[in-house]
Amino acid sequence: MSYNSSYFFGDDTISGWGPRYFFSFYSEYGEGRSGMIIEVSFFVVIFVLSFIANLMIAAAVLKYPEMRTVTNCFLLNLTAADIAFVAGIPALVYTRLNHEWELGNFACKLLPYSQFVCGFVLLWTLTWISMDRYRCIVVPPFRSQLTPKRACLLTTITWLIASVIFLPVALWFREQTTDNNLRICTLVFPKNDTVNVSLLFLVPTLLLSCIAPLTMFVYYYQQIFRKLNETKDRWRNNDKNKFGSNKPDVLRQQEEIRLNRHMRVIRILLLNVLVVLIMWLPITVIMFLIYVDGSRPNHDTNFFLRSHHFIWTLLIALLNTVVNPLLYGVMSENFRKCFLRMRFLSRQRKALTRQIFCDGGPGSSSSKTPTMVKTQFQFTNAISIID
Repeated sequence: MSYNSSYFFGDDTISGWGPRYFFSFYSEYGEGRSGMIIEVSFFVVIFVLSFIANLMIAAAVLKYPEMRTVTNCFLLNLTAADIAFVAGIPALVYTRLNHEWELGNFACKLLPYSQFVCGFVLLWTLTWISMDRYRCIVVPPFRSQLTPKRACLLTTITWLIASVIFLPVALWFREQTTDNNLRICTLVFPKNDTVNVSLLFLVPTLLLSCIAPLTMFVYYYQQIFRKLNETKDRWRNNDKNKFGSNKPDVLRQQEEIRLNRHMRVIRILLLNVLVVLIMWLPITVIMFLIYVDGSRPNHDTNFFLRSHHFIWTLLIALLNTVVNPLLYGVMSENFRKCFLRMRFLSRQRKALTRQIFCDGGPGSSSSKTPTMVKTQFQFTNAISIID
């Protein structure tokens, strides 16, 4: 008998718990169809937008050697983690539509394992970017201590650490048949009379994968904000002392442009911090609450969580895979130049193909070889807090 739409009674014959309740992370029975349609619609939109945006970022970095900077190496790793993260959306959509878990035991282990690993890599990659910006802006001699090769090595180590840390997730998630003959994908910690395995795993994992990177992320950007504000105040004071009230209009306009660009940078960085906190704190909290709610004895059935609580926090975290390429790519002047360059070259190729076709093909006597127009897209070489 199920006491709500997400907890089901069954017999654990593998981990030694015996009869107990299981939380269905991805399945929810009795959910209203309107709620299900909204969930699926959001998942589909995020899947499409994330794939398009991240592939564009990856194409720009891989296509143009001048774009292979330290920050962009981290960004390339971020796109890989984003794409791997959203790759599980079709399985989520299928399960939400069918309610019952029908993808088998292997998929039940692989889906949450990949989500945990990708989430770890996403947060730590964002932290590495903030750390590199901090060294370029706050710490003398104001330049990165990394090279693109070192950045790639650091991201590889991050993937390896995440893969090892979350191996227990792949072992402990499994397909479980309940007393109602329903199949769900659930997490069952091994039973140990001496050590609380679930608490021993959950607390260090949350600290290492969520709390630590988010804390470092906020700290580095707070230091950057402080440095930028000090610089802005110093500019204003120097301009007042140097020119007084008789400042020429041209210099006043230059100062205004400089300060406006400075404030734009601060707003973008602040938006970056808020987005990461808003999108990753909910799933951090809900994972801890799932542990608390599922630790009740069998006779206590006052469960307060449902599967859709977990799904919606997961959806918010998945939305970050759409926001990341927008914040780090579209708002970067260099990436915008890359996108314009790729679009321009694509139009040139279409025009060339159309001209050859209209002239009768390469073998035609009337065919002419058009000259490709050379255009210059100059990339910014100076260190930029946005790029």
